[in-house]
Amino acid sequence: MALSGESLVSYLLRLGHRLDLSPLHLIRAADWIKQGNPNHFPGSLLLDLPKPRAEAFARLTGQTAREVSALTLAQWRDRYPPIARSLPGPGRLMRPDAWLFVGSPRFCPSCLAGDGTRVQQLHGGPWLKLWHLPIIFACTEHRAYLQAACPHCGQPHEAEGALVQRANDHTLHPAQCRWTVDAQTPRRKSFACAGRLDHLTVSERDRPQPTADILRFQKSLQGRLKSPTRTKDASEYFTDLRLATTLIIATWPHSRGLLDANTAERIDSHLQDPRVGLGGRRNLQIHDTPPRDPVTCAALLMAADRLLSRDDLPDLISDLTRAAFGSPSSRTPWAVLYEKHKSDCSERLRQVAEPVTRTFPRVDGRRGTRGPLRSGYQPEHVPAFLDPDWYQRYLATCAGSEVKSVRRAAAVRLVQWTMGGTYDDAAQFLGITPVQTHLLSARETRRSGRTGCNPLEFDRALRALASELQSARQPLVDYRRRREALQEWVLGIDAWNALVSELPPTLIQFRTRTDDRKRQNASVFVWTLVTRGEHLFAPRPLEAAQPTEIQQQWAARRNTTWFQFSRPDPLPHYADLRRVLATYAQRLARDIDSGAGQIDISDEAR
Repeated sequence: MALSGESLVSYLLRLGHRLDLSPLHLIRAADWIKQGNPNHFPGSLLLDLPKPRAEAFARLTGQTAREVSALTLAQWRDRYPPIARSLPGPGRLMRPDAWLFVGSPRFCPSCLAGDGTRVQQLHGGPWLKLWHLPIIFACTEHRAYLQAACPHCGQPHEAEGALVQRANDHTLHPAQCRWTVDAQTPRRKSFACAGRLDHLTVSERDRPQPTADILRFQKSLQGRLKSPTRTKDASEYFTDLRLATTLIIATWPHSRGLLDANTAERIDSHLQDPRVGLGGRRNLQIHDTPPRDPVTCAALLMAADRLLSRDDLPDLISDLTRAAFGSPSSRTPWAVLYEKHKSDCSERLRQVAEPVTRTFPRVDGRRGTRGPLRSGYQPEHVPAFLDPDWYQRYLATCAGSEVKSVRRAAAVRLVQWTMGGTYDDAAQFLGITPVQTHLLSARETRRSGRTGCNPLEFDRALRALASELQSARQPLVDYRRRREALQEWVLGIDAWNALVSELPPTLIQFRTRTDDRKRQNASVFVWTLVTRGEHLFAPRPLEAAQPTEIQQQWAARRNTTWFQFSRPDPLPHYADLRRVLATYAQRLARDIDSGAGQIDISDEAR
């Protein structure tokens, strides 16, 4: 009869000890050996047993197939993603996930010593299934950290290895170390360590003990593996925890402040191991493996859990990735790992990570177009030249001298987040030509130190603005509708004359120029107020209808005239003209938004 929480390996060890048979002999009797490899003990047996194999072993041991299957990790595969990732499939061999200790679980000596019953006195206590999971680092019953290695031979040094060491050896007690050590005599090359794992040595008694917080955290992790925690919530949490843990390691030492001094020293020692060291561009596979030392592992996972619960998580991830890798990019080590696991993580972490890593979901497969990152606002709700109020409230403090570039880049990025596609796709949606889309690119980033534009603060502020748009209480403006309505628009002659008549008579008396060139520039000014676009991209149909020589003359004076329209201290004529044009723009915007009639863009109006 299997013990509560016992693993398949534990059951085979204890049954074999009672019958004086090796574990390998038992699985051969159950017909679990693959043809051509009679001495192989498949690691996949721990993950799941196909129904025929479970039924065969049930008949052999007098159990039910359900009881046999309960000895595997299969019951948690929907809650703990690394189990499902490790399962073999059609044409695919089992490949243990880095967050699964298939071959060498940690253990609790007190649990292995048994509960004092006759059976456990003879054959030992159970090796628990939970110990194969890196998230289990302490025994909450005995209030002690698990042991990572044999106190006699120091093995294993890592989690990899066969499911059962020396599987053909029937002489060892289930609580004895089965790892092989070199023999000291020429007549025998090796033998089993055979050290007892169910007895605490003097050095082990001096090991640190888990705090009450660590034990509570351990219980919370175990609780997520069962009801009432929803399966989906558990799966997403463990993926988030994995990504947060790896972020701390991958950005070390910039993440050092998240841990206390003692834990930080343990992480330093962990990373100094030549198999884990930070050489080159960092070994992702190694850094995605939690520390085998249970004390270090516990503190690291707890720090990751606290990181995930922080309100400033977006800023923190952005700060760490930029400090460690220089800039947000889909090519940084952590971004590569995130891309691998993002389909299993929570929506909250996706919302935070994707803008920072510049990774987008794909439509129609991995080679498809980029999908949107955000919902709650639509691309048409973003003006082409970021709204001045939005800019002042969120971006003014981090723009430095790059005000125009920041307003352009912010608008394009907001559209890309909600529309998907490429950066140029978003720019074209806003009516910005591709040649103008080199905004805060690598060239701009290199200039950020001189201009005072802080890319880290820019990302942080833009995420805050996006969050406001997502939770807007009032209906957002459809700027695309406005741009489309004014695509070939210019102030009609009658409307222009009416506006000019509202100017003070003294200005007309002094023959201030109100000709077609001024009408075109006034139209551009109205267009920028209605669409919140930039004057560089405004339509100029009246100018385009002029002879080439006149077009060149108007173009030569374009910037000078626009300066007069937009300067903070306008001359009296332009101050009055701006006032009447702003009132007209408000009426025009209301008409477009309400759909009240057609906007006149006929030749006669020109």
